[in-house]
Amino acid sequence: MSELALRCTNRERKWRGAATRRGAMPRLMERGSLKPVDRLTMRKVLRDAFKTPPRMKDLLLAINRDFDDYYGMGDDYPEAVQKLVDRANEELWWMELLAAAHTARPTDPLLAEFAAEFNLAPIPVETTARGTERIPAGDLEAKVRAANPMLDVLVWRTRLGEIEGRVCRVECPPGKARGTGFLVGPDVVITNYHVVKDVIDGTWAPEHVLLRFDYKVLSDGVKLGEDKTYSLAADWLIDHSPYSAHDLEAIPTGEPAVDELDYALMRTAGAPGREPLFPGDPNSAARGWIEVPPGRAELDFGRQKALFIVQHPDGKPMQVALDTDSITGVFGNQTRLRYRTNTEGGSSGSPCFGPDWQWIALHHSGDPMYGGPQYPARWNQGILVSAIVNLLEQRGKLVALGSR
Repeated sequence: MSELALRCTNRERKWRGAATRRGAMPRLMERGSLKPVDRLTMRKVLRDAFKTPPRMKDLLLAINRDFDDYYGMGDDYPEAVQKLVDRANEELWWMELLAAAHTARPTDPLLAEFAAEFNLAPIPVETTARGTERIPAGDLEAKVRAANPMLDVLVWRTRLGEIEGRVCRVECPPGKARGTGFLVGPDVVITNYHVVKDVIDGTWAPEHVLLRFDYKVLSDGVKLGEDKTYSLAADWLIDHSPYSAHDLEAIPTGEPAVDELDYALMRTAGAPGREPLFPGDPNSAARGWIEVPPGRAELDFGRQKALFIVQHPDGKPMQVALDTDSITGVFGNQTRLRYRTNTEGGSSGSPCFGPDWQWIALHHSGDPMYGGPQYPARWNQGILVSAIVNLLEQRGKLVALGSR
């Protein structure tokens, strides 16, 4: 493991341990029965997301169940969905049903909001004096509007649903999370150089790397639903750029060079970006990929302070960390962005977004002086997308990105 990876892991493990002792982190959902009010909500969001019996039938077939078992003679569609949810609740497979429904319709904002209540969709979190805490559904709209007054919370959730399926866990060996990655082309994933340094330098063979999408797990360690995994292609390494020695300095003595950007661009075996998110559903959208922002316009970080990070914490559901007053500065050579938005172990390689969901940075490290609650982190740090694009263009590798 690289020195930067080790520092990131130790720093985030200390922070996570402190937050857990305070009880600040959202708990992974235990399996159990739904409350009556939640059963009513689940019936409604399922009916709205799957508006006809054939579409509900496709959903049930994908989890090896038959909707006809819940659709009696003389029942109308709402009655059938009611019986479906009641039966799933009684037999304790409602979480499997809800997880499958969200995977099939990730951009349905009301379904996503309900699924997030049970950690089955990305959990909005924020940093408080007590650590990282879940943002209650009733407070999320105010947070979103504070970040971007023109953005409605339903539109915000819809965009998050699109992004969710494009973010993966990077594992090496399979089952051991090293960091986060995300699709930037049909068959191209980007992560930090330090996440896969051991593979690049030959310590681990590329065959040991696994990219895991749609990862959902309960607090007892049981996986829920079907995740999708991809290996690396034979010609897997498209381009890479190491981190800088200055990234390891508590008090930096200089700026990283413009070719020290801590990224690795990797080609996958197969094209996950073009494949359906939910293969059992003929109406499923393709997974897609995160696009490079158009043009080369400079972003006004003096005015634009909000930052969202979609991260895959170790062994936990996906989170989106929000901070409406996050960005604190940009390096003079436009390679690094510093911000307050907190991250957890496993977040190296996560995408950072501005308030309009424009991809602006690749998260890669935190404050080297961080030492737990007694020595709070002064900042987190990401690599600006514009710097990565410039270097790829100089090297003739920009064509690898799907939006180009």
